[in-house]
Amino acid sequence: MVLIEFEKWLATCRKTNGDPLSNRTIEHYSGGVKTVSEEMLKQKVISKRLEDMNLSELERAIFRIFQDKNFIVKNTTGKEMYSNALKKFRSFIYFNEGGYSSEDEEVEKINKNPAFTKTEKETLIKARVGQGTYRNQLIKKFNGTCIVTGLQLKQVLTASHIKPWCVCNNSERVDVENGLLLSATYDKLFDSGLISFDKNGQMMISSIIPAHDANILQLKPNAIFNIGYNNKMDKYIEYHNKYIFSK
Repeated sequence: MVLIEFEKWLATCRKTNGDPLSNRTIEHYSGGVKTVSEEMLKQKVISKRLEDMNLSELERAIFRIFQDKNFIVKNTTGKEMYSNALKKFRSFIYFNEGGYSSEDEEVEKINKNPAFTKTEKETLIKARVGQGTYRNQLIKKFNGTCIVTGLQLKQVLTASHIKPWCVCNNSERVDVENGLLLSATYDKLFDSGLISFDKNGQMMISSIIPAHDANILQLKPNAIFNIGYNNKMDKYIEYHNKYIFSK
């Protein structure tokens, strides 16, 4: 059922030139997700089908799958079709769930974890909901400005994790180098994997964003933005480009 909905979602996507994805391409992506799901389940790389996972589970599963030697060989032979299929499936689940819907669950886990002090719990929870010290550090780093639009209305600026919260360790979750300051629309585009940046700040745009919509959103291929880069950001940028960004 989920894969059928995935196919319907793909049918609404458009290529850069505005044309819809071909039926063959849609079948390849849907079939690729199903094939990888079955093979990785059989090899016990994952414990349940990709189609049955929520977004947080899928994030962790994709990370494990991309490390699997058998998958690497299969994906290389298939000219990265399988990795592209999984990242597009992730984008679909992201939008289908309305983004990261497990925030309350994560906060509850932090509160119940006896390994954390009261101060540590407060820090992590504030980072999770985009408030407190973490957000303030990003506002300071980027001078209270969205790195894409230049918008300075703090009420709509989001402390966006480069490497998603659900796959971070505790230090990564509050690491200011793992964050970008983005207005709400661009936070969604970044979180969903429809845009990304390299370490030079060059924007990469998913092929499923039509040129018409990219123009409306002021997304310009190869445009350079100040992402506040330093070499401590490398591992986070590399993660987003490898596991999140849907080419």
